[in-house]
Amino acid sequence: MKTSRSQKMLSAVVLCSAVLLAPTIAATQDTPDAGQKVIEARQGYMKLVSWEAGPLFGMAKGEVAYDAATATANAADLKALSQYAFPGLFLAGTSKTDRAGKTRAMSDIWEDMAKFEMAFGDLGAAINLVAAEAGKGQTELAAAVGELGKACGGCHKPFRAKDF
Repeated sequence: MKTSRSQKMLSAVVLCSAVLLAPTIAATQDTPDAGQKVIEARQGYMKLVSWEAGPLFGMAKGEVAYDAATATANAADLKALSQYAFPGLFLAGTSKTDRAGKTRAMSDIWEDMAKFEMAFGDLGAAINLVAAEAGKGQTELAAAVGELGKACGGCHKPFRAKDF
């Protein structure tokens, strides 16, 4: 598969961000602002996921014209993002209960971290499916994106509050 310049650039940005962010989070875990920093990091991560998934959902629904190259590029970017150890951004004390108005992460995450990590694994599997199907056509993309939507809901429904 040919990698576009934008894919290479995004992959480099994601890798650099992960390399730079990991020591920062580790170094600040014991500081008073560590909780807020980790909340901002996980919200930033989800914004990137949403940025890449948005066009795929639009193409799957027929709201955006299907374009194989764009679908493939967005799916590849999602796949790169799915390699990040996102569950590591859930430090104790950073739930909605602990930080009302700052996050929608429900305390259920920490009460059943294994279930939460399994839901993230399901997301990774759905992203791999999207990456495999994205360039094959709108019908194939729509079916794969349907599975991605289920995986997103599999985490958001039990672990994310509707409001801050």
